[in-house]
Amino acid sequence: MPDKPYKFSRKTENLIANLRGVPEDHSPITRETRDLNSVLDRLLNRYKIGQDSLEDRIRESWTSIVGEANARYCTPKKIERERTLIIAVSNPIIRQELQFNQAILLKKLKALKGAAKLNRLTFIAG
Repeated sequence: MPDKPYKFSRKTENLIANLRGVPEDHSPITRETRDLNSVLDRLLNRYKIGQDSLEDRIRESWTSIVGEANARYCTPKKIERERTLIIAVSNPIIRQELQFNQAILLKKLKALKGAAKLNRLTFIAG
C-alpha cells in the first residue's frame, strides 16, 4: 500500500467536490520551482540548439554532392519527416538532370552522418 494517497488533478478534485456538495478549491495553483540551468539544458536538448543538424551537414557538402555547376542553380530547403529532402531548383534543365541522377545523389547523401533514413528527393521550383 502506498505511503501517500493518489493526487488527482485540480479539475478532478473540483469535480469530486462538486459531486459531494463540498466547496471547490479555487486557490491559486502553486508549482514547484526548478533550477534554471536544468530547464535550459532540457530545452537545448529537446530543440537540439547548438547541435550540428543533418540540414547543416547537407548544406556544408552541397557542392560536392551535386557538383559545382549544379550547385549554383539548386539548394536544399528542408527535410520532411526525416525521409524526404526538398530541393529548390531554379533551372528546369538542371532539375531534370538532378531527377535522372537521383539514385546517385541519394547514395552521396546517405554517406553523411545521420542521413541513413533519407530515401526520397523532391524537386520544387525555386
